[in-house]
Amino acid sequence: MRTKITLLFLLSITTLAANAQFPAYYFGLKAAPQIAWIKPNVDIYTGNGVKAGFSWGFISEFNFTENHSIASGFNMLFNGGKLTFPEVQDGDTGTMNRNYFLKYIEIPLTLKMRTNPINGMRYFGRIGLGTAFKIGSKKTDEFIASDGTTISSVKSNYDKVTFARESLIVGLGAEYEINNGPKLGVELTFNNGFTNILKSKNTTDPSVQEKAVPNFFEMAVSVLF
Repeated sequence: MRTKITLLFLLSITTLAANAQFPAYYFGLKAAPQIAWIKPNVDIYTGNGVKAGFSWGFISEFNFTENHSIASGFNMLFNGGKLTFPEVQDGDTGTMNRNYFLKYIEIPLTLKMRTNPINGMRYFGRIGLGTAFKIGSKKTDEFIASDGTTISSVKSNYDKVTFARESLIVGLGAEYEINNGPKLGVELTFNNGFTNILKSKNTTDPSVQEKAVPNFFEMAVSVLF
């Protein structure tokens, strides 16, 4: 039933665009620096600051009115975050500072709403959901023992991160069309994760399940054709 409704919806959009006096679709590329962090949802875990990230991706926009479109494509995300929590190593209880390096491919599905041209610029808002699939993960640990000794370690292919994550995407931006040709855009986006990405239990209290969600802001530069 859902499949039929989705197909009918897409067919309706295609029909409207085909009969309208505006482009049916745009395709393009984007690149975006990020500020990322991980927000814990367990009392004994705390966030440990932000880190720089980056994304690039392919954009597809299917217009169903002149100022409204369904925006999708894919994004390659390179970010992560830092957590601090109690840890037991070799019988010694101390503090763990863990830095996560995460790689995802994200499929966004958003509604984009533009203004009419204002002095050559169109301003827009965008809202929707993002589904991301892990393609790589790494952690670096700094364990501070009870006597103050610091032990550092690195683990690539860290498997205690979930395969998928879901997020809410909210963006604001502007576009400038060059001589009725390509459109250059900038967009500030907040990507708010709402599914837990951690799979381990805490070593000081095995009844405590690790829970945290990744978030990031990014400033994207794009070109659409």
